[in-house]
Formats: sequence, structure tokens, C-alpha cells
Amino acid sequence: MDWWTAIVLGIMQGITEWLPISSTGQSSLIMINGFGLDPKIAISLGLAIHLGTALSVVVKYPKDLIRMIDLTTGKMPEFYWAVTIISIISAIPFLLLLEATFDNNLWTGDTITIFIGLALVITGLIIRADYTVKPKKLTKASYKDYMILGIAQGFAVLPGISRSGMTVATLLMRDYEKMSSMKFSFLLSVPVSIAAAIYFIVFGDMASIGLGPYIVAGFFAFVFGLFTMDLLMKVAKRVNFSMFCIFFGLVAVIIPFTIWLI
Repeated sequence: MDWWTAIVLGIMQGITEWLPISSTGQSSLIMINGFGLDPKIAISLGLAIHLGTALSVVVKYPKDLIRMIDLTTGKMPEFYWAVTIISIISAIPFLLLLEATFDNNLWTGDTITIFIGLALVITGLIIRADYTVKPKKLTKASYKDYMILGIAQGFAVLPGISRSGMTVATLLMRDYEKMSSMKFSFLLSVPVSIAAAIYFIVFGDMASIGLGPYIVAGFFAFVFGLFTMDLLMKVAKRVNFSMFCIFFGLVAVIIPFTIWLI
């Protein structure tokens, strides 16, 4: 992977992470179809560069994260770490299953594009659901909420499934206030993104990418994630991104089939 590719991927990650449109799905589609990267490398790298946007959350909300670390400060740290642990545990089977399929000929640029497209459509339908919200505080979270949100976030290891979309949609379904849910989603991204990056660096094919381009991609993800966080949060309050997910997903599914028919 060259430097320009790394820069483009970092910028895309920084902009799309905060929107419910699956930053991993978007970056994987570009890496596979635009830059010709192997699907396994593309998906692994798409997950790993979340480290950059995770660091932008650390810079943006240091006090909130410190409160989440201190388990003696109330209900929120318990909710935060329980969801994080459950999401990592629930993501492991999906990640191992996904990696196991890379050892055969199932995944090509076309098949992974179709898979991501279908996942984007599903994400869009989940986000589009009209929830009747009776806002309640996150401090009222129950153990049932811990489990449901943790599993929902674990699904996001699959490319095309939006972590932020799944997190916010699940909290809305559980009747939590929208803006608090969005901010909590930001904070939840930090430990899972660090875990994904460590997994990629230790077990992934880092040699085929190079440490330099990975650092460049992470740096640009950090910079753009930091400067677009507030802006895109305001946009997300006014725009329903479900139709974007559905439209982009359908395009990703239709194009490979069209090429096959031709």
C-alpha cells in the first residue's frame, strides 16, 4: 500500500466513523475495488485504523474517559466496561469465522462487495426503524441493557455493519436519550478500537502493508476524526442516514451482478 492510499483511507475513516454508515465497510469497498487490495488485508486494515479515531476521542473527551475508568464514580463506568467486555467477547467468534473463510476461494473482490452491500442495507433498515423514545438516563441501564448493547456492538466487527449505528439504534430501542447515546457511542469506540488495532498488529498481515503506511493512515484518521466530530454530530441530528446505507448497499450488490451478466 502506498502513501496516497494510506492518506485517503485515513481521511475516510476520520470522516465516516461518527456516522452510522460503517466506516470499515466504506473503506473496505474502496481498498478492494479502487486500490485492488486483497479482501483479507482490506478488512483487517479497515478495523485497525480505527485506532486513529479512537485517539481523537481521547483528545476530545479526556475527562469523560477518566470518569469511565474510575469504577467508583457511579453506574456509568460499570455500564461502559460491561458493554466493552461483552462486545469484545461476542466479536471474537465473528472475527474468527470471517478469517477462516479467507483461507478458501469464497471471498473475491465481488463477493466481499456483495457481502458488505447486504450488511449496509441491514444497517440502514435498523437505523430507519421508528423508535418511540421515552428518554431516560444512561445511569438507569440494567444488566439486560449491558448484554443487548454488548452483543449488538460485537456484530460490528463484520464489514458493513456500523458500530455507531448499531450502538445508537440499540440505545434508542432501549428508550435512552439520543444525544447522550451518540456521545456514549463515541466513548465506547476507544477500547474496542484499541483491541482491534492490537489484534491486527499482532496477528494480522502487517508485513504486507508496512508500518509506515499504517501509521500515516492512523494519523490522518486521528486528525480528521478530531476536526469532524462535532460537525458530523450536528449533521447526524438532522439527517437520517438510513437511506444512504440502503442506497449505497444496493449499489454495492447490483454492480457485481451486472458485471457477471455482461
